[in-house]
Amino acid sequence: MFILELHASDLHAALGRLLDQVRVADLHLAAVDARQEAGEYKIQASIDVRDRQAVDRLARRVGAIIGVAAIEVEGARPPEISG
Repeated sequence: MFILELHASDLHAALGRLLDQVRVADLHLAAVDARQEAGEYKIQASIDVRDRQAVDRLARRVGAIIGVAAIEVEGARPPEISG
């Protein structure tokens, strides 16, 4: 599980781009939260995937739109134990 956090001035553009790119990348979006803080919007998306590179690619695509001030990726799912 990874958390993608966006700071954007245009909530609708950033959220729309995020949802579109998650769909295109065929990733599973577990949860989304958006709120306004200090004159900008903070959007957090929980993405249920093991592949950090897929999330990094998603972050680059979403971060390329005008109005996204910052983007961060954090967290990872601990490895599963089989047996």
